[in-house]
Amino acid sequence: MRNKGKEENTKTYVLSSLYTLGKFIGIGWIIVTPVVIFTFGGNFLDNRLNLGYLMTLLGLMIGLFVGIICTVRILKS
Repeated sequence: MRNKGKEENTKTYVLSSLYTLGKFIGIGWIIVTPVVIFTFGGNFLDNRLNLGYLMTLLGLMIGLFVGIICTVRILKS
């Protein structure tokens, strides 16, 4: 009987650890995805409107802002 309770605690710990690990791996994607999308969007607009690197830098900043906001929301949950 004693081992059965210990096994359940171990399973719960492993599942909890995997959930936390998945959460932190997802954070990397949540930061990178908006940065890449907004930067490429800004680059596209720069090429269309001949603005140099203005929209690319603006897209990068917006992407970082969105990534940070999403990361904070996930860490709070």
